[in-house]
Formats: sequence, structure tokens, C-alpha cells
Amino acid sequence: MARAEPPAARSVWTAAPPGQPQARVRLLGDAIVFACPGMRNTTQRHAATLLCSTDGQALQARCQGHTVQAPALLIAPMACKTVDALDRSLLLIDLEPGHPHYRHFQALAAPGVQALHGAPCAALQDLGRAFAAGRLQGQAVDAQVREAVAATARQLPQPAPLDPRVRRLMCLLDEDPGAELERLAPLLGLSAHHASRLFHQGLGLPLRRYALSIKIRAAASFMGSGLALTQIAQAAGFVDSAHFAKVWAQNYGAAPSRFFDTANTHIDQTDQPDWLLWYLAQRDRDLPPPAPGAQTPWVHRRRTPRTPRLRTAAP
Repeated sequence: MARAEPPAARSVWTAAPPGQPQARVRLLGDAIVFACPGMRNTTQRHAATLLCSTDGQALQARCQGHTVQAPALLIAPMACKTVDALDRSLLLIDLEPGHPHYRHFQALAAPGVQALHGAPCAALQDLGRAFAAGRLQGQAVDAQVREAVAATARQLPQPAPLDPRVRRLMCLLDEDPGAELERLAPLLGLSAHHASRLFHQGLGLPLRRYALSIKIRAAASFMGSGLALTQIAQAAGFVDSAHFAKVWAQNYGAAPSRFFDTANTHIDQTDQPDWLLWYLAQRDRDLPPPAPGAQTPWVHRRRTPRTPRLRTAAP
């Protein structure tokens, strides 16, 4: 049964100490690392989330009528939850659908939020404290995040192998998230209905929600670029900036201006490769080389490292 959409809710953020950024962000290609002094909001997003308080105090998450309290929480993709963590210094790690451990979190029991204990919890807290204080930067963040996520995934059930046809659909949507399923399904020898059902069963995410996650990931890659939100929305493939703002707020609990404003958010770009190009390189490691003359993946066509290639309006 599909999880309910979150109700409209006002997001409340804990103020940062004077002279400190409201939040710190690091983009890992298939994950986002985010630290802030605290928040309360209601969200529902495609990502699987590891959430912890860096001071060891308990967080509270309400989901499907249940409340879970613990210093560290695991949250399944598409779980509609209200996180109450005001005045709790937080670390969030969001895993994108292409992350190798994403599907481990689909197995979380109802209500889709689970407490995390032991060594993985302690590792996340240490990581969060160092990252929030700016002591841990660059590829050292990347390495510690991947180690912490892998240690957490080892405590969860191992998912079944992903059907190659689902993997192929993911790749096709990466190249063109606006492609109609009626056009893609025959490439796999499936009907549109069968392809949609197979995708949802395999990835645990509706196919159209996956396509939307690609646009969100594309938009996030412009953090720190200094571009206007209207430019970012257009470059990422959203209908307009209003649609972008609505989708972003549903996923992250506040308007994109709060995250993209470099006066409030410090973007750690130390030793960072191009985020989307890195993701595609990782994704394609186990795939055969593209055929000669194959189209460049969508995100390559739609952006360069700093300036998006914007579409012009039709005459």
C-alpha cells in the first residue's frame, strides 16, 4: 500500500551560533551529507536516510501513527515522517536510489523508521561532530561516510539481486527522465504495465518518482554555483521554479532558497569531482560500453561543470 503524502507543515530550524553557517553540505554523487544545529519538519522523499544527533541526545520521529526515539534513526525511502529534533545538532546522510546500499533500507519494518545502536551509531556521531565543526572535509568526508553507511547496511537484511531489466530502466531514465514508459518498455520486451510493476517491486520506488529523483539530484548539483533558482529549475528539467520549490520542500522540509543560499549553507567542494559525472561513472562500472554513436546521458547534455545549458522558449 502506498504511503500517504505528507500534510503541509511549517518547518522550524534551530538558529546556528553567531558566525557559523546554518548548515554544511557535502555531495557524494550517490548521497548527500547534511549537518545543521537542529530542525522540526515533515517530509517524504525518495532517499533512504541515516539521521543522528551528534551529542547523543534522543531524536523523535513520528511515522504512520508510531513514534520512534533514539540518538540515531534509519528511515526508509518514501516514509512520510515528522522529525522533531530542535536544539539537537544533526547529521543526515541521504542515499540516492543508485547507491549500492539503497535497497537495504527498503526492508525496514513498519512504520519505516528504525533505531540504530552500537558501533555504527557511534561512528555516525563522531563523523557528524567533525563535519559540523568543519574539521572533516573533502574526500576524507566521503571515505568516512561510505564506511559508516556500509557498516550500517551490514546490520540490515541483504536484498535480493536487482533484476537487470530494472537496472536497464534506471539507466534509460538517467539518460532521459522525461521519457514515456510506453516507449521504454518495448526496449526490454515488456508491456508498460509489467515494466512499471517490475520496477516498483525491484527498487521499491515508483518509476515516475525515480524520474523525479533524477531532477532533484541534478538541481542539487548546482549548490554553490551562485545561479538563480529559476535557472537551476530549468537546467534540472522542472516545469518552472514553483514546481521545483514545491518538490524540494516536500523532500527536504524547506524552500530551496534555504539550502542554495551560500550565506546560510556552506558547500564543501574540497577535492570534489563533478557530482553527476561521478555518479554516472560509478553507475556504469558494471555495464557494457555504450554502442558507437550512443547519446550522451541526459545530465551531460543538460549541464557543464558550472553553467547550465538553458533551453530557449519556443517562438
